[in-house]
Amino acid sequence: MIIKRAIIRYATYFSGVSTTAISIFLINYFLDSNEFAVWGVTHSLIYILSQLGQLTYVQYVEKYFPNLDDNEKRKTLYKFIKTTIAFFPVWFFVLVLLYFLNYFAKFNITNIVYLFLMITVSVVIEASIEIVSKYLLTKKETIGLDKNEFIYSKFLRLFIFILLLINGFSIYHLLFTNILLRAFLFFRIINFEKAPINILLREILTVQIWDNNFTKIRYTFVAFGIKTLLISFLNVLFLFYSNFANSEAIAVASLGVLIINNLRPAVGSLTSLLSPMISQNVEKSVKNSNLITNFLFVNSFSASLFLVISVLFVYTFNFFFDIKALVGYSPDRVILLSILACTISSLYYPKLWHVKFSNLETKLLKFLGSIFLLTLILFGTLPTNSDLFIFYIIFEVLVYIVSFILYRSQFPSFKNKLSPTLYVSLLIVFLYLNNFGYLYLQLLIYFAFLVKDFKNVKSILDSESLEQ
Repeated sequence: MIIKRAIIRYATYFSGVSTTAISIFLINYFLDSNEFAVWGVTHSLIYILSQLGQLTYVQYVEKYFPNLDDNEKRKTLYKFIKTTIAFFPVWFFVLVLLYFLNYFAKFNITNIVYLFLMITVSVVIEASIEIVSKYLLTKKETIGLDKNEFIYSKFLRLFIFILLLINGFSIYHLLFTNILLRAFLFFRIINFEKAPINILLREILTVQIWDNNFTKIRYTFVAFGIKTLLISFLNVLFLFYSNFANSEAIAVASLGVLIINNLRPAVGSLTSLLSPMISQNVEKSVKNSNLITNFLFVNSFSASLFLVISVLFVYTFNFFFDIKALVGYSPDRVILLSILACTISSLYYPKLWHVKFSNLETKLLKFLGSIFLLTLILFGTLPTNSDLFIFYIIFEVLVYIVSFILYRSQFPSFKNKLSPTLYVSLLIVFLYLNNFGYLYLQLLIYFAFLVKDFKNVKSILDSESLEQ
């Protein structure tokens, strides 16, 4: 069953990334640099605040829901959703505070109150969707989730955005459209049992949020801190950078940040299916690293596909179009560095999750907090034209090293088993960024490795150990 769920998740996520990439390029083309900068900043704020808006609930669902019965899961889920909605005024206040600190002054935004309201609504919706998606993961019902997310949040959104942009609508209309589509998605995925919508709403609104809320707070708060540091680093870096850079530079950086924010879930799509298995293995004290070892190989193989397809995407676009003439700058470096940075997380996520579930979460949080602060301080001390994506890659590599060290403390004989195609794809990206020719020869060599590694991936996915 996991093979089918993995294939559908990978296919829908990758297709979704393609439609999102087209949306981003169209928005970049039709909006001026200041508007696109606002679009990027807005989505970074939504990204950060929606992580905070999850209120440690995602961490509770990931670790404890796999071991609860369905009725208890459902009741607890409704309590979490209602509490998330109750925090709406908090996020609006944060935006107002940023306004009085003159953070938005350089963008000359009109009707900023409407923008704040749409950001706040988006934060609540995104946080709720993330909580529900983790709940569905524990029930092994991700196929319907993935299909619905692709149809409503990626495919349909692309065509609506095209119509709005061609007819000269503003980012307010784009944001409002996104809110409607994401809200519709939320009601679709939370109601897979197809109960009447009035009954569903009544159950959510009447549940008591003061009874046994924020339980297991020691673990969930620490795990929440871990996820917040990992997810928010790039966006904090970008928001800091946008204080000093001009609108044109912010627009360029926005492209990379939007790519990473949208691609990161796709790169980690296969790993996310492992979360319940890792939780159950830790609960049963399974002293075997084969599950992690095998999926690291699968993840590294998948990462190589992302990298090579990205190079082909950039090469093809440059062959048929003059991108610099269309958007005002060459996005090749930003695109490839962004996608390279995304792939690193897939190489440490399985180990990091095991460490997090194994009562080592406090030690992990301390390490990540130190890495976060040191990298941010280093970036702040350098000139404002420093490449923030290089610093994000440095941050991700350091997280990879820490995850490896902590995981190996429990499994001393563990060794990384990465796909050879990953090393070939990294070389291809490096050579392309340095304008080295012979791309077709490089792809031929990659294909030779690809055929061999695909057989290993297929045998891993066919393994009985994954059918839990």
